[in-house]
Amino acid sequence: MTIDVTGATVALAVATIVLVMVTGYYARQTRNLVEETRKDRRRQLVENALEKAYSPMIEYFRNAKSDTTRERQVTGSFKFTHNEINGIRRIVERYGHYLDPTLLDKIHVKIIDTTRTEWQDAEIGLLPNEIEKKYKELREELQHLTAKQSNS
Repeated sequence: MTIDVTGATVALAVATIVLVMVTGYYARQTRNLVEETRKDRRRQLVENALEKAYSPMIEYFRNAKSDTTRERQVTGSFKFTHNEINGIRRIVERYGHYLDPTLLDKIHVKIIDTTRTEWQDAEIGLLPNEIEKKYKELREELQHLTAKQSNS
């Protein structure tokens, strides 16, 4: 049995190989584009979470703890103004989707679902520390995402 290889057969084989190579190139380019888009969306989400939720929340807790001009029933307690409580409520209403679900639940239970404006340290617990810890984690992630984007 003999194989008859004509010019058309060779041309078809070469064209098939070229087509496979071009398809592979475009598949790789598409994968890279999808990955960059995913990273950019994550970067935007982290930026928004920091700017709209975590940063103002931390500021409210710091003011409630450190503002010495506020009259307190217990020295060193967290004393929020009504505006700060309302600010925390607004953050939760508008940007709660940026907050860690566990933190969001704690904020509801400890602050939003009450009518109080002052809490002792033991009542607030580690909530301010947990919010700051999550803030730091997000800052590190943002730096990592930004650094990778700069190197691309």
